[in-house]
Amino acid sequence: PGSLWLARVKISEPSQKRRKCSKAPAAERHISSIDIMSEEKKRFNGSSKEEKTEVHHGTFNLLDYIKDYRGHTKIRRLVFIGRRCPDVRLAAFRGALSELKKGRNLDLYTSTVSEARELLGERLGEKWGYDKEWYESSRREYHQEESALDSKVAAHRREEDSNEEILEALKKHIEFLLESGSFREAQMKIRETSDYARTVDQKLYTRLAEVENAVQMDLNDSRVTLHIPLPQAWSRRLEMEFGSKKKVQAKIRVASGLYSLKHSNFETAAREFAMVPFELDSPRMISKRDVALYGTLCAMASFRRAQLQANLLRSGEFNKFMALVPGLTEMVQMFVQCKFRAAFEFLEKLKPDIQLDYYLARHQKKLYEKIQELAIVQYFAPFSHARISRMAEVFGISEKEMRARLVRLIGRGLMNARIDNFKKVVVSKEKNMRIQTYEKALEVGTAYVRDLKTLLMKMSLTAHDHSIAYNFDRNPEDSKREDITVL
Repeated sequence: PGSLWLARVKISEPSQKRRKCSKAPAAERHISSIDIMSEEKKRFNGSSKEEKTEVHHGTFNLLDYIKDYRGHTKIRRLVFIGRRCPDVRLAAFRGALSELKKGRNLDLYTSTVSEARELLGERLGEKWGYDKEWYESSRREYHQEESALDSKVAAHRREEDSNEEILEALKKHIEFLLESGSFREAQMKIRETSDYARTVDQKLYTRLAEVENAVQMDLNDSRVTLHIPLPQAWSRRLEMEFGSKKKVQAKIRVASGLYSLKHSNFETAAREFAMVPFELDSPRMISKRDVALYGTLCAMASFRRAQLQANLLRSGEFNKFMALVPGLTEMVQMFVQCKFRAAFEFLEKLKPDIQLDYYLARHQKKLYEKIQELAIVQYFAPFSHARISRMAEVFGISEKEMRARLVRLIGRGLMNARIDNFKKVVVSKEKNMRIQTYEKALEVGTAYVRDLKTLLMKMSLTAHDHSIAYNFDRNPEDSKREDITVL
């Protein structure tokens, strides 16, 4: 069986030395490519102009925010905040360096010290400067422990020990690689564990380790390309292999949501985050407050008001997440009730927090634009005409800006309307109900024929003792239809 997240290492600069990876040929057949930047600083910190934008947030509580994260996710967010927010820059970099000295990621430690010195100068303090003695000591310990773990795994294989003993040795090696930031090597080792996983719990470890490490790789490299199956396929595989383990479902949903958010697929991201069970416990990936914020903003940018009410406000599970962010539930309620001005005022208050979030910062402008556009379209839908000045008042913007937005929406075909410049109103165009009725009838008929043919094929296959297996490991970009294999 294929893995949930698959990746292949490709070093772009020929002058860079390759690290030792697993030699298992089976793993290499399942992986696609990741371009790895040559410098650790570029790999971890990225080089986009967006990350260099300064955000002033005098009331930002860094300690309360960062306590929900662990490992490299915590370090990544601290460095991101330190780079963007001068108000907490000193505390953020000091916190990141303190966390780095608890682990073994020596390259990242060196690059972070260098960046902190560049941004803060002497303000950083000697205690958080480059610690050569610690670095040399940690480097020696790193090589010794890596050699010992490699030897232990090799010895278990050579002596043909039980699968459990080999698996435990691989797990320790994987944890060591994750702690040192060697995510590529860890991914290869995780692939090896699938050869020795026999019980449900062992298979579960492999699946979750793959998902978590893939997210870590994505965080650690701005040029990562991940190919994953559709979330629906993940859910089916999860049910078949592990039943309804909610913590497992939570990790799968979160990973799928983050992947969709990264690629600006806000509707899919919203649906995935909305279905995350509250039993989520993944501080190395995301916090519960993040789930609430990501799911809400993505939903507002892609759902109609009725969908918002059904998927967010009436969802007992997601309501628990929303309660963790003060005012979030009230904002969605105001949006659903067409109190757009109050809802957008709350969104404006949220903006500094969003601009300091590693995942949301790059999408903040696009999300806000889509939320505003969708709100205008939904507001105008029941009217035959509306005064532009009144619409501007409802949305809390100038009449000139409202007119410009209406022009864009009409030009892009999102509003079936025209603007009367003399009367300063926007007028809905008459719809041809006859054409719409014909189109609807054709759509219903096509769906009926398709479903009937599918049912007949299934009956025929059953009559001839054939079963159907879904192809979970295909590339989702190849086709929107699910591939099936007749057995």
